[in-house]
Amino acid sequence: MKLQIELTKFYTEKDESRFFMALREISALKSIQGVGRSLIIDFDLRGLGRDSLLELIGILTRYQINLKPLAILAERSRFTWLKDKTWYWYAGMFGK
Repeated sequence: MKLQIELTKFYTEKDESRFFMALREISALKSIQGVGRSLIIDFDLRGLGRDSLLELIGILTRYQINLKPLAILAERSRFTWLKDKTWYWYAGMFGK
């Protein structure tokens, strides 16, 4: 599954490197493609489990990247827990 995210500003080259290093540590990641100020991230959904998805949400949150592109995952039965309004990401992913 491919998701497109809009990047924010990185403060240093090492800051940017850490972001991409963290993304690459997610085992379900198949590829990353840059398109302008956006990234197209391709995941193997079979390998994207709860822990990997929590890691991705944490990374995107840390770098203040919009979580709305991840909302589509909540349509899948195994990711319905994303819609739990008590989680810190709910407003950023689904709106208030």
